Amino acid sequence: MTFEQFIDEWKNSERCIEAHTSGSTGLPKMICLDKEFVRASAIRTNSFFGLSSESRLHSCVSPDFIGGKMMAVRAIECGGHLTWETPSNRPLQALNSDETIDLLAIVPSQMVHILDNIGMMPELRNIIIGGSPIDKRLRNRIIESELSAYETYGMTETASHIALRKIKQEYDWFATLPGISVDLDERSCLVINFTTGKRFVTNDLASVRGNNEFRIEGRYDYIIISGGRKINPFDIESRISELISCPYVVTSIPDEKWGNMVVLKIECGKGDIDEDKLQDGLQRELRSWEMPKRIMIEAHLERTPNGKIKR
Repeated sequence: MTFEQFIDEWKNSERCIEAHTSGSTGLPKMICLDKEFVRASAIRTNSFFGLSSESRLHSCVSPDFIGGKMMAVRAIECGGHLTWETPSNRPLQALNSDETIDLLAIVPSQMVHILDNIGMMPELRNIIIGGSPIDKRLRNRIIESELSAYETYGMTETASHIALRKIKQEYDWFATLPGISVDLDERSCLVINFTTGKRFVTNDLASVRGNNEFRIEGRYDYIIISGGRKINPFDIESRISELISCPYVVTSIPDEKWGNMVVLKIECGKGDIDEDKLQDGLQRELRSWEMPKRIMIEAHLERTPNGKIKR
């Protein structure tokens, strides 16, 4: 889909737009989103960032995904100027340093290129980063750059993000946008409540503070039970992020002895990892039952269409 095609879809007489879930937690599927629900999401973001008819919104995310679609709706709703480019890991190369973008939508891998070439980038007043988690190294680089960048939390079903967290030195809680509150279900998974009555129960393990702030602790359906212990792969990935410079994922495979065996899969060449040094680092950071029983070096980790590693 092109942005022109999506804008035509948005302006037609149908009540809904079509969107596809990412497939990161199951099979990808097509869903229909009510345009009024989508419009309300766009208005919340526009209000948060103070966007108006004077604003320029630029998307490095395809309109095949909800992140790209929402940039178009935000621009239409605020009357601003929408620009876009074909998604790649070398974003903004066609733009000049004397240009200004009021709201930029990107994924983490695109942020790396922006930071690598910061002197040639246009003025970036606000950046929203979604699609996958931001690792510790990238987070620290963003903080050092002093760019106004926000991590997003949301999903296709909620018409993009329902909460934002500014990337700064202290590790803040996500704060929901107006008209949205959160609580937990009996599994300690996040529940998202809209004042319109819509309610979404997620599989994201979370802590909440009041009705409008939360932190994600992992996913209920990703918990690994190995040797009778519950192991959170997100927690392990966070603690070992300084040890590995390549893409990686902590997951499990069935095992006769342990029930499930914790494994660490790393996307790199065979000679790119010093496995002895890595083992030493893992032993420093992890408890004995959290240690991967196997490290698997792979040329490519399988990904969803929008770039998330498939667990």
